[in-house]
Amino acid sequence: MRQQNKEAAAGDPQVGDTKTWLALNDYTGQIYVKDYTLRGIGDHIQVWVANNTAFPDGDCRNDLNMTEVTDEQVDSFISEFDNNMYPKESASFSVAPDRDGSGAILPSAIGEPDDYYQVSADQADDTVTLVDNVRDANFYEPSTPDGQTFIAGFFYSVFNDYTDRNVMTIDANDWLHRTGANPPDDSDDPAYIACAQSQGYERGYGAPRPRDYEGTFAHEYQHLLESYVDPDEDSFINEGLSDYAQSLVGYVDTTLPPTAPDADSHIGCFQGYLPEAYGGAENSLTLWQDQGGPEILCDYGAAYSFMMYLYSHYGEDFMSQLHTEPGNGLKGLTAVLKDAGAKRTALQTVHDWLATMALDAAIDKSGKLTGGSKKQYTSDSLSSMINWANPQSYDSPGAPPNGADYVRLGKPGHWLKSKQIDSLRFKGASSLAPTPVEWIVDTTPPDATTADTTCGAVEDGTGAAALYSGCGENLDRSIVRQVSVPAGGGTLSFQALWDTEEQWDYGFVQVSTDGGKTWTSLSTEDTTSEHDPGAVGNVVSELPGFTGDSGEWKTETADLSAYAGKKILLGFRYITDSGVNEGGFWVRNIDVAGTSVPSDSLAGWKTITQVNPVSVPDWTVQLIGIDKSGKASYHNLKIDKSFRGSLSGAKLRGLLGKDATTVAALVTMDDKSQTITQYGKYSLKVKAPVAMGNRSGR
Repeated sequence: MRQQNKEAAAGDPQVGDTKTWLALNDYTGQIYVKDYTLRGIGDHIQVWVANNTAFPDGDCRNDLNMTEVTDEQVDSFISEFDNNMYPKESASFSVAPDRDGSGAILPSAIGEPDDYYQVSADQADDTVTLVDNVRDANFYEPSTPDGQTFIAGFFYSVFNDYTDRNVMTIDANDWLHRTGANPPDDSDDPAYIACAQSQGYERGYGAPRPRDYEGTFAHEYQHLLESYVDPDEDSFINEGLSDYAQSLVGYVDTTLPPTAPDADSHIGCFQGYLPEAYGGAENSLTLWQDQGGPEILCDYGAAYSFMMYLYSHYGEDFMSQLHTEPGNGLKGLTAVLKDAGAKRTALQTVHDWLATMALDAAIDKSGKLTGGSKKQYTSDSLSSMINWANPQSYDSPGAPPNGADYVRLGKPGHWLKSKQIDSLRFKGASSLAPTPVEWIVDTTPPDATTADTTCGAVEDGTGAAALYSGCGENLDRSIVRQVSVPAGGGTLSFQALWDTEEQWDYGFVQVSTDGGKTWTSLSTEDTTSEHDPGAVGNVVSELPGFTGDSGEWKTETADLSAYAGKKILLGFRYITDSGVNEGGFWVRNIDVAGTSVPSDSLAGWKTITQVNPVSVPDWTVQLIGIDKSGKASYHNLKIDKSFRGSLSGAKLRGLLGKDATTVAALVTMDDKSQTITQYGKYSLKVKAPVAMGNRSGR
């Protein structure tokens, strides 16, 4: 067993000690406690391995000892952190503050003394690394779509808050093949093949993935650092920087083409080279986990490739500033670009990156590009191409905000060449399709909520009917109607019951005085503006709201004197993120200054977007052509104020080349505000001698 590097002060944990730490059951959305044994101590890290890392009884992965973690592996992991990850990320990003455990709040909850997690100054700068078999969908149901991926590691600031230490978790699953520079290859072993097949695991078991967990740890360590310097950073920047950290420390080579055996799976997913279930290039950069399930890999791939594009154009100092920039998302990126003297806006940079993902490898091959700058549409850190045949590059209705539909003209097996095209016409929608009412009338709403109330596990009650938001991930569900406030003002009252992920998901009561263009969330006795630093922006912008577990029906009241004598829109809204799905939000017995508002029928209720459709800010259509030699051409299609654009076949050939065998359109709905969560409808029509090129009604 590994001996610790530094002298242990009296009371400090030593190798071989056992202690209770936190663990995550992502499947049920719960945090629990379990015992871990300290297996090694380095200069800046402690590795604690859970005493129980087994899969459920009967799982064939137990027979393969897939959660065994050896002392040699622990030693190697510690060495990599102390000698590689820690110095490089400290220099390029930031250094976490020491935490000595003196402010821990968990000990009293688990019956331990207040100083249970307290350490001396010698260990206060250590990162506590918990190695555990994280209980996620892969742990319980590996054959399901969600079970096809697993949580390789995570940083959760709540663990820090409870223990007053810097804590990270890395998965215990398959350290044999996922750690070290040269893990063995057992992918052809009949036992591994049989286990993967029995569980329907498409990617197989036993394949070597060098430094996979070290890379994950480098990724999560950036999150830990970011939580101190910019805790509310947008996910695509935060996750992108964390993936970039893997390349910073040398664990991931993003210059490999997506077809290479060791190519990064995140970027490969975004390029469309993973199985279709994982998604493809039709992906918003700025929306996170909007498609759910395993397609989150493509969210990572979009963010990772975008960061590598920024790094190749602006360098490491730029990335360091992006890590510490207090502004979030595209606004923060704008500030860093300005400081760097860049001539491109944040949104223009997104467009350039989107085009680079399609053009980079072709330009690398031929060294030629017409219609644009080779530097602008290539990246030294990538070797990118798009799998045009993957329907996940284009087939969801509409184009993503700040992403692109990658539409190769024609159809698989019958792609159009530039010489076959007679004309091209584009028309983008000026507004988004209104969302229908998704709230329902719950005729048997629960009488109370409990710790066991979750999405899909809501008990029927005996009280009056109520309006119910439903439940799920990435929701923004509203019901609104016009009401009149008397000249003397008055009070809004209603009964509410809620069960949400505390400080992440919220219910709201809102009013609008301008026809639904803007909304104000009302305060009641039980609303709060407190939120987790990582809460999504469209939640935070609407606070105050109801969060957590109300336990019972609460009578809520709000003063309407500010709206005296006016007709206003009254609304109830439920917004969630992509994480834990709790029971939802119920409302009944609504009264506006003495006038009852129905809560046992949906008649008269509309959605926010039905009363005020969301306008599309702008469209960008980038056209590319590539011939057999790799010679590439680029053109930004001119879009008029009515969001129309067109080219004749002759004009298109003049711009993209008469010999182009790949002709494609990259269609983007622009949203620099990052407030739009829907895809924008458009039509892209191509006239050719044979009708094989149209992309309409999207």
